[in-house]
Amino acid sequence: MADTVSSPPRTRRIVNPILLMVAVMWGASHVVMKWVLEVMEPAALLGLRMGVVAVLMIGLLFIVPRRHLGFRDWLMLAVFGGGLVAAQLLSFTYAMKMTTASEASLLVSTAPVWTAVMVALLRMERVTRLNWLGIAVASAGVAMIVFGAADGLAGNAPARLWGDLLMLASAWMYAGYMVISKRWMRRFGVFEVICHTFSAAGILLVVVGARHLFATGWGEITPGHWIGIAYVTLLAGFVGLLLWYRTISRTSASGTAVYQYLVPGVAVIGAAIFLGDRLTVPQLVGIAVTLVGVYLARVPPDSGLLRSARPPEAETSQVQC
Repeated sequence: MADTVSSPPRTRRIVNPILLMVAVMWGASHVVMKWVLEVMEPAALLGLRMGVVAVLMIGLLFIVPRRHLGFRDWLMLAVFGGGLVAAQLLSFTYAMKMTTASEASLLVSTAPVWTAVMVALLRMERVTRLNWLGIAVASAGVAMIVFGAADGLAGNAPARLWGDLLMLASAWMYAGYMVISKRWMRRFGVFEVICHTFSAAGILLVVVGARHLFATGWGEITPGHWIGIAYVTLLAGFVGLLLWYRTISRTSASGTAVYQYLVPGVAVIGAAIFLGDRLTVPQLVGIAVTLVGVYLARVPPDSGLLRSARPPEAETSQVQC
């Protein structure tokens, strides 16, 4: 899943091993999830995965010292935050079933671009001309990725175009969560927002996927697929999320950007090796164009690429789950 957090620069190591590990973990999880979806319905996998995550998140709320939230604050996080997270994860998982793991990972990684669009439309932050250029460039790259695939190139993508469009919708919802959660995290704290929104989303997704969970032939799932389910649930979905947030609270957004770009890279390589995904030349060009656009869309007004008399905006970081 995806969100934002203000974080003063503290860590100065050239390579952060925790962020590197989590980025590789998330990239690999996209490949593993695509493989598991061969034997499970998206709603069933998501209900099982997020049901476990919800239990663990609720357990953390009772174990770890935290700020006390009033009923209205809790209801806001649960309904709006949890509902948005649940919708984003549903669209992401169904899109992963319909398209290739490579394209899915690349398209969801454009969330920072749509975040820039949202904050500009809502006038929450100043978006520069260079940022708008990045948005346009990234949009062109996305079009090349979506429409540049060759027919019949990927046999594991039964509805590739619709899956790509659904994944773009997931990226928009991911961006929306990043925008609204930024204010919440400043007010309530990162830990509280993560635990409350993801636990609420998990409960909702268990309800949504209940019928599919009961209809699943659990005896037909191989031990290998169970290991895959455990991986995307416990490591990528729970441990990775907590490690990422704990680490980015000690570093800057610019320091995490390179690790975010590693996620789709790992997914593309893994999907090519283990799932047989193949990208066309227009799509490969589209990847490069998209990453350049994402970078330009993230350039802050006070960077060396721009001259600005205004104070720097709070840095933000995104996260994938």
